[in-house]
Amino acid sequence: MSHSRSLPLVSVSIAIGALPALAVPTQQATAATGSQSQQDLTAPPQGAGAQEQLKPAQQGAPLPPQGPISQAAGQPNPQGTVFQTPGMPNMGLRISSGMGQVTRFSNEFNPAFSFIIDAAAEAVDSDSGRDGLDAELRSLELSGNAWIDPRAWAYFVGVVEDETLNLEEAAIHYIGLGSRNTIRAGRFFIDFGKQMQIHVHELRTLERPLALRTYLGSEVKGEGAQWDSWTTVGDSTAVRWSIGAFANALAEIEEDDVTPTSPLIETLSPRTGEDFTYTARLTGFTDVGERGIFQLGASARTLPRYELQYGDGAGSAGDDLSNTVFGLDATYGWVGPTGVDSWSAGIELLANVGDNGAEITDPNGTPGDGDDVVALFDDTVYGGFAWVDYAWDRFNAVGLQYSTVELPDANKSNVSEIEAYYTHMFSEFHRLRFVLALNDSDIDGESSRFVVQYTAVLGAHGHGVNW
Repeated sequence: MSHSRSLPLVSVSIAIGALPALAVPTQQATAATGSQSQQDLTAPPQGAGAQEQLKPAQQGAPLPPQGPISQAAGQPNPQGTVFQTPGMPNMGLRISSGMGQVTRFSNEFNPAFSFIIDAAAEAVDSDSGRDGLDAELRSLELSGNAWIDPRAWAYFVGVVEDETLNLEEAAIHYIGLGSRNTIRAGRFFIDFGKQMQIHVHELRTLERPLALRTYLGSEVKGEGAQWDSWTTVGDSTAVRWSIGAFANALAEIEEDDVTPTSPLIETLSPRTGEDFTYTARLTGFTDVGERGIFQLGASARTLPRYELQYGDGAGSAGDDLSNTVFGLDATYGWVGPTGVDSWSAGIELLANVGDNGAEITDPNGTPGDGDDVVALFDDTVYGGFAWVDYAWDRFNAVGLQYSTVELPDANKSNVSEIEAYYTHMFSEFHRLRFVLALNDSDIDGESSRFVVQYTAVLGAHGHGVNW
C-alpha cells in the first residue's frame, strides 16, 4: 500500500515560544513605495502597538535586515527563520530576503535567488523497520523572490528530492487592497497553526512534531487563493485572520514518518479530493510585561468531500467522505534583561474529526482486485505536543519536545515521540544540529534515532509572512 499522501485532519494546536526584543523598523518600508534604501532604519519600537508602522510590503513578504548584528536579540525563532510575526523579534541580522536584493545602490525589483542544502546523517535502532547507519541529502531547494510591481510580491520554490525536481510553491502576494490586506494566489503551503506554512528545513526541530505529521502530513500545499487581514486592538495587541480555498490540498507523507506499518491498518492512504479544500486561521498577540509576548490562535482545514485510495490507486473506498482538522495554538516568549538570551515554551493540541482512517484486509495481496475488505473509521482522535527552547545567545539553542497522538484505527493506538536537540548557528545561513529522537508505538514498538543535520543557505531566502 502506498503511504505517499494523506488526508489532512482537524486539529487543535497550542504553542508557546520565546521571543527576543522587538525588531520592527519605524520608517516606512520602501519596497512598496519604490523609494530608497531598506538599510536606513531607525531603532525599533517596543510593543505590539508597533503594528501601526507596518506597511503593506512587510505584511506581504519577509522583513528586511533588522539592525546591526551586535544588537540582535536571542536566536530561537521557534517557528522558523523566515516567517515573522509583525512586532515579533527577528533572529538577528538577515539579508533582504523577500524584499529582493535591495540596497540604496540597487534596483527595487532586482530578484533575489537562493539555494538551500539540507543533509543529515543518522543512526537508527528500531524494533520494526530499518536499523543501522545512513546518510542522505534530504533536499536541495532553489527559490527566487522579488517585487514584481509596487503592489505585488512573487516567489517560487523548487525542491529536488529522490533525483526529482518538484515545484513546491509558486505564488503572488497582492497588497493593493489596503495596508492590512494581502491576497495570495498560486501554489503554497496552507495557513494552519504556526508550523505548517514553512518548509521542513526551516523548523527548529528535525521534523514537524509527530502529531502534525500524523494528522496533517509532513507538508500540505495546495493550488488556490487566500485572503489575509489584520488589525490592532488597543496599544499592545494585534489580531490577524485568513481564509483560503484550494482545488486540492492533500497531505504529503514521507516514507520515514512514524506511522503504523501493519498491512491491516491504512491511516495514511492517498486521497483524491474532488471538491475544494478550505482553510481558516484567527490569531492575535499581545505584550506581557516588559520582555514577554503571548500569542493565541485557532485554525481549521476542512475537506468536504474526498475519495479514499490505496495500493497506489489500485483500490478505492468511499467517494463521499469528509474530514476536518481544527487547531488552537498559543505561543509565549521571554527575553532576558540584556536582550541576548531567551526562553520559549509551548503546547499544541490537535483533533482529527470525520472520516480519518481505514482498516484494509487484502486476502490475495493484490489491492484493488475486488476481494479487499475495507472498514472506514470516523471516530474523533486527538493528539498534541509540548516543547521548551532556550537560547543563551543568537548562535546556540537547546530544546526538548514531546508529542503524542491517537491513530485513527480500530483500537485508537497510541504513538509518542520525544525529541531533544542542540542547534548551533555559525551564521544566519550556516547551521549544524544534533538530534536525539525516541519513539514508542503500540503497533511498531520502540525506536531511537540520533541525527546530525547540516543546513546551508546560499543567497537571499524567504517566503511570505504568516503569523
